[in-house]
Amino acid sequence: MRQFFQEIKRRNVAKVGIVYLVAGWLTMQVADIMFPALQLPDWMITAVAALIIIGLPFALIFAWAFEMTPEGLKLEKHVDRSQSITPQTGQKLNRMAILILIGAVGLLLVDKFFLQNRAEQLAPVAARPSIAVLPFVNMSDDQANEYFSDGLSEELLNLLAKIPQLHVAGRTSSFKFKGTNEDLRIIGEQLNVDNVLEGSVRKSGPKLRITAQLIDTDNGYHLWSETYDRDLTDIFEIQDEIANNVVAALRVHLLGEQAATSAKGTASTEAYNLFLQGNYFLAHSSAENLKRSVDAYERAIALDPNFARAYAGLSFAVSQQVGGWTGLSIDGGFVEGYERVRGHAEKAYELAPDSPDALLAMSNAVLNADWDFAANARYNERALGIEPANTALLEARGFDLLVLGRFEEAEALLTKATEIDPLSVTTHRALGDVQLAAGRFDDAIATYEHALRLSPESARLHERIARAYLFKGDVDAATKHAAEEPVAWVRELVEIMILRRRGDSDAWSRAVADYEARYGHANAYQLAEIYADAGDLDATFEWLSITAAVRDPGGIWGLRSPYFDAARQDPRWSEFRSAFKL
Repeated sequence: MRQFFQEIKRRNVAKVGIVYLVAGWLTMQVADIMFPALQLPDWMITAVAALIIIGLPFALIFAWAFEMTPEGLKLEKHVDRSQSITPQTGQKLNRMAILILIGAVGLLLVDKFFLQNRAEQLAPVAARPSIAVLPFVNMSDDQANEYFSDGLSEELLNLLAKIPQLHVAGRTSSFKFKGTNEDLRIIGEQLNVDNVLEGSVRKSGPKLRITAQLIDTDNGYHLWSETYDRDLTDIFEIQDEIANNVVAALRVHLLGEQAATSAKGTASTEAYNLFLQGNYFLAHSSAENLKRSVDAYERAIALDPNFARAYAGLSFAVSQQVGGWTGLSIDGGFVEGYERVRGHAEKAYELAPDSPDALLAMSNAVLNADWDFAANARYNERALGIEPANTALLEARGFDLLVLGRFEEAEALLTKATEIDPLSVTTHRALGDVQLAAGRFDDAIATYEHALRLSPESARLHERIARAYLFKGDVDAATKHAAEEPVAWVRELVEIMILRRRGDSDAWSRAVADYEARYGHANAYQLAEIYADAGDLDATFEWLSITAAVRDPGGIWGLRSPYFDAARQDPRWSEFRSAFKL
């Protein structure tokens, strides 16, 4: 037996075994670090370990049976003992084992002090649980009650959005699926959410039945559901009850301890009902719906003069009317109109100074009534501090940054808004505006076209695409999109710019004269754009002066619009710029 062990020692079998084990252990360390990084399946690490274990006896047998000689590998029995170099081979194996051990220790140190720290730095933040609140289905006999089911959905969305640990899809994206009967798994993929809250509302006289259910979008399974039969008089308690039950269900499945809180804003059920109607008509803007929205908000305020959210909604509705977004002509009455906007916003702010709605209303008011960007930015930043995921606030702050020329910051904010509300036309339109102002016309066109695919009937998108093509020099593409713009005064403006590029100066002059006669001071800024596009700086500054005098809201765009690149080099530009409080 002693001779056997001596022979094992002489043939370096033990040293081969030690080197093999050390090398195998090092191989396992490398596999443990590299395989996950290469996204290889876990079973491959187990397979490597199994192969190393299986290979050990074969390595020992090989070391016993073969010997390394100057002529190469030979069977041990064919080697003359007097010419054997096993001592030298043993020394090489010793050095190899030491080198492998040094490498193993080095790998361990690198893994502990560099790779792990680096992985922690690069590891994505754990995704927040996510949910989309789909529009509740109106199952009442009277379809006019749809505003109530939509309003209930919006209130639930707002309550859930106040939970910082929860990612809530934006209202526009969620409401994109209204009436579509789309597969919930597809909705989950498009909105990038794990859960949806859906339900129905059946209203019959003073009686109300609300059904709500929380569904996992991965598999379509119901996580929670409940039906509420209530009298309409206690609508606020119903909303709180539903929200609290939903949050409780989410706490069980997704969250830690966190509860939603309600901010009703009024004790009057009828006033709140009218407030929901105002929101509904404002979200479906048209000339007639804006009138209905204003009427609903005013009636809500008449019932509850301390209803801050109704004042804020009224401020936004009147602002859209004054600005002519839907094609209304207000005959140049911007100053008087925006003073009304300011009055409603100030009342909302007086009643609820920490309300994001009131702060956003004030931001909009001082921007349009005073051209006061400094005050506007303060209101927006304060509101974002309260609700950092509010897409309307992100859009407002993004516009601030656009006007200040901070395009990268503006794009980052608006990209965040599109991630929160990926199916929102307004957020994508705002993002395209930043790209257009920055001179990235191809990017702007792509963003506007994406918004158009989301809502082909939306106003003011074909116009923007046409403008971008004009800046690129593609008159034919601009002509195609201008013809499809639904808002008349916007379409006519772009068509005038196209006429100039077609070289028909007489037709251009007639069109400009007709445009000025029909719209006058109501479109002062647009006339300044027309003359700036034609290179007539004297007429440009004449209309810019009128723009500032009548407080045309379009004038704010002039600070960054590419049309005025030449005008900004003129000494007269400083006078126009001085009208803004930057």
